[in-house]
Amino acid sequence: MKYQLSLPEDKMVEGFNRTRMVTDIEWMSKHPDLLLVSYNKGEESVLGEQDGLVNVWATTLRTRPECSLICQSEVTKAISHPYRPNEVIGGTYAGYVVLWDIRAKRTPVLKSQLTNEAHSFPIYSLAIVGTEKANTIISVANNGRLCVWPMEMFTTPQRAFDLKFNAKEVCATSMCFPQEESNDFYIGAEDNSVYYGQIHSTGDMGKESSGIVEGFQSHFAPITSLSLHPAPSNWAKGHDYSHVMLSASMDWTVKLWNPKAAKSPLASFECAQDYVLDVKWCPTHPAVFAASDAEGYIDLWDMNTDLENPVVRTRRENETRESSAIHKVAWSSDGKRLAAGGASGVVSVYSVDKDVTLRCDNNCTFSTRTRNQRTSPSSSTSCRAAGCLPSRLRATASNDNKVQL
Repeated sequence: MKYQLSLPEDKMVEGFNRTRMVTDIEWMSKHPDLLLVSYNKGEESVLGEQDGLVNVWATTLRTRPECSLICQSEVTKAISHPYRPNEVIGGTYAGYVVLWDIRAKRTPVLKSQLTNEAHSFPIYSLAIVGTEKANTIISVANNGRLCVWPMEMFTTPQRAFDLKFNAKEVCATSMCFPQEESNDFYIGAEDNSVYYGQIHSTGDMGKESSGIVEGFQSHFAPITSLSLHPAPSNWAKGHDYSHVMLSASMDWTVKLWNPKAAKSPLASFECAQDYVLDVKWCPTHPAVFAASDAEGYIDLWDMNTDLENPVVRTRRENETRESSAIHKVAWSSDGKRLAAGGASGVVSVYSVDKDVTLRCDNNCTFSTRTRNQRTSPSSSTSCRAAGCLPSRLRATASNDNKVQL
């Protein structure tokens, strides 16, 4: 089956942001037609213009943003609050965590302080964990400092610790939490490794501890992105997919992991010819994911169809090499649209083939076998899909050592 990514003629083109690069993209959780886009400060500074900028774009209004949020430091990460639709949380290059209320004003209503416990390095990852009535913000900076922030007080983090593994500092580049999980997390790092950690764990002598529990290494360059499987419980009753993970790296590869079952990746996807900058699971099809690279390509993979080549490989036309890199991709919640943005400052919204949006049935199974785990960055784990329906994900290889996810 061949999918298609179509780019409408009225794509979002942010003409007045051509000097700024896109640093993050997210569809707002409570407003499915709104996109949250953050930018760096740009090479050409304008007198009186703030370094930090976050635009809220509507897919129905492409000539200007619905609103613009600003702050003094450039924004490296921005997320919408899943339970408070008018609040946006941002992480900055200077190490601040900021909170905007769209109803109030363009500038932050809350801002963290630069204390010994808080961040002093760029924040590249943010997450909101917990329930609607009790939730906190988790932030991690490039130097490995992880902070837990209460929603109503940004003066001092509720908890803060430095990520270390075997007495070695972990310089974080990305972070993700399994669905409905507020303790376990995964970190992508500059030392080519993926780490599993816990905010609260039991250490030696039964004492409470925090930090990295286990490390996984197979990449040959820094990790750029992590994506945990979004499978809801009704996709496969009795199976836990929440720890099935994709990692993207500067070694030009994307790898598939199940850290709970094996320390080695289950498959490697290697069609890129440059840094892979982002990877995201499709929210509606359990076998589909999207990846973007520094050459400007967007790859759509369907593991039920082919594990060696993407079913779609496309890029925007008329982009120079300097401005072609796609830094971030983001799926809409219904899987029908894929937003992409990068070095050009342009955000494009692609329409995705309708077969990708088909939701899985209740009898979905998800199993895989490892095969020929090679150690060269140029080699690949060659797998052959086992004729599955779109509602199933089963990547089969020739090794007899079967790993059931």
